[in-house]
Amino acid sequence: MKMNDMKKINTLFLLTAFILASCSDPEMNTYPARSDEAFFEETEYNYVVSADLEDFYTIEVVRANPAGKTSVGVEIEVENPELQSAFTAPQSVEFTDGEYASSIKVSFDRAKLTIGVENTVTVKLLSETDLPYDTECTLTVLRDYTWQEYANGTYTSGLLAAFFGNRISWKQTLEVAKENSNLYRIADLYHNAGTKYSKAGCNMTFTWDGSETITFTNPVDKNGCVQVPSGFEHPSYGMFYMYIDPSPSYTNYNSANKTFTFNCCGLVSLGQLTNWSDDTFVLE
Repeated sequence: MKMNDMKKINTLFLLTAFILASCSDPEMNTYPARSDEAFFEETEYNYVVSADLEDFYTIEVVRANPAGKTSVGVEIEVENPELQSAFTAPQSVEFTDGEYASSIKVSFDRAKLTIGVENTVTVKLLSETDLPYDTECTLTVLRDYTWQEYANGTYTSGLLAAFFGNRISWKQTLEVAKENSNLYRIADLYHNAGTKYSKAGCNMTFTWDGSETITFTNPVDKNGCVQVPSGFEHPSYGMFYMYIDPSPSYTNYNSANKTFTFNCCGLVSLGQLTNWSDDTFVLE
């Protein structure tokens, strides 16, 4: 069973339980759920749109009572008023008789979105309900750069040695943005190591002009370091972050041996999990 299907079942189970448990008098009458009481399963959605993805995002909507055909009004509001016309959505979401779930397709004009800038849209259902569910959610759309292969090489992680007993190496591709020749990324980072405790979509992005200096796009904290999600999911502590010291004396590129060095320790939500070590990426 897919995770999305399981989430839907859980939502409907909780909804049914609430309706049965709710009452308006001592006789324990059930909550009179209406067919036009609609809400979102989640309150936040994110969509990074790259060149090969569609110019829309579909958000699922569920309702309290599947009986009858009904229509629920929809409104959207763009955080940046200048981009209000760049986003569109239907004026209503439609449910057929017997249907618990439907969807809203939020479309956008990619050409009007600035690359690398987040655009937040609030989606509202014009549905009054006493149920403890949300009739409003946000969708954040980020138009991504067009990434092209720049070079291949071997990435070696010193941090993963803390879990697997030795350094782990794998083949890795360095990509460059078509729209910015100084912007690079290492895509899917530790996911490419091939361990079962990993997830795709965690990228290391930085600017580099061919010199020894690397500047990360992640914000620098009060200690002068940056956190980069590695893509390695610790079975007990969740996402494992590379906590990198970006000082050129520790993290840099050596043109003589074509090697990137990232000096870092491992962080999880509870704090530092590993000692400081070096990850390296040697280009071919």
